[in-house]
Amino acid sequence: MTPLRYPDGHLGRLVTGLQSARAVLGDVRFSSLPAGKRSPVKVPGSELSTDALPAGMFVNMDPPEHTRYRRLLSKHFTLRRVRELRPRIQEMTDRLLDDTESSGGPVDLVAAFAKPLPMLVTSELLGLPEEDRAPFGHHVDVLFSLSSSGEEMQQSMVLLGGMLHALINAARKDPGPDILGRLTVETELTDEELLGITTVLLIAGLETTTHMLALGTYALLRHPEQLAALRADWSLMDDAVEELLRYLSVVQIGPIRVAAEDFEFEGQSIRKGEVVTVSLPAANRDPQGFEDPDTFDIRRGAARHVAFGSGPHQCMGHHLARLELSIGYGSLLRRFPRLELAVPAQEIGTREMMVTYGVPELPVRW
Repeated sequence: MTPLRYPDGHLGRLVTGLQSARAVLGDVRFSSLPAGKRSPVKVPGSELSTDALPAGMFVNMDPPEHTRYRRLLSKHFTLRRVRELRPRIQEMTDRLLDDTESSGGPVDLVAAFAKPLPMLVTSELLGLPEEDRAPFGHHVDVLFSLSSSGEEMQQSMVLLGGMLHALINAARKDPGPDILGRLTVETELTDEELLGITTVLLIAGLETTTHMLALGTYALLRHPEQLAALRADWSLMDDAVEELLRYLSVVQIGPIRVAAEDFEFEGQSIRKGEVVTVSLPAANRDPQGFEDPDTFDIRRGAARHVAFGSGPHQCMGHHLARLELSIGYGSLLRRFPRLELAVPAQEIGTREMMVTYGVPELPVRW
């Protein structure tokens, strides 16, 4: 944990060590409430906002409010429940790969596979109609871009809110088997609470998994010896997923916490109101946590990583994300044993001005 001068002049902290990251994220004295939060990067239009957060936006809450929402939702994301989704996710994956193969190639793997798969899975889980999926994906891109203007972000939030209110109204009138439909029947959550919950689940289910699918494939293609080892032993797939999550750590900014009181932490005096930013990529490359951390090794067994965060706010959908990645990588690589980049590697761009790291396009052929 080291001092960090934030763009507005605030002197806070930056956490880069694996042990310290886990300790901060597990300590309720570091608050997740939006009040007092500051962004560690200064980009016009992308400042953190504390206004008009929906009631159910539980990622910006502390216990006991946060705990209440987690309990209502956790049963929908248990390992057993997620495993029941495997046949349906495999079916969606195969259909996308059928379309990809029939195109003859080369294709942009982001547009053809990495982006539509999480959209299909998340939309089905929450009952998002097909006609809303493309505009929803566009608005999510706007909100996660560090180069969006304030006006663009506000407009996307308003339009997203309208779409989700319509989705909630439809679920109340005719509840389906999806998560939103079940929440309208099994709980007494208000429309505003459902709006916040649905916003979190939809956005979280799309952005990170999309870019892990694309960037992970790119990483495997750039490390042919690792790809060959995986093809030689498919039982390494789960280990490969964990190593890709650690090695890539696509969430670039945050989590961000605010000290709720004065206290001593790891030998340092923390003052109430200090902002603490945890760097997940740095923590996942901590040499005290991982031997030779800058080396990509699918045999590492890197489940100690913090790619999904840690503590009470650990990503609730981590089982689902792992399943999507395992099915996605495995099906893609089996379907196309000669998969390769369709352009020189130096021509592949990266999403550096986004909250979530990745590649905007990944041209491939087979």
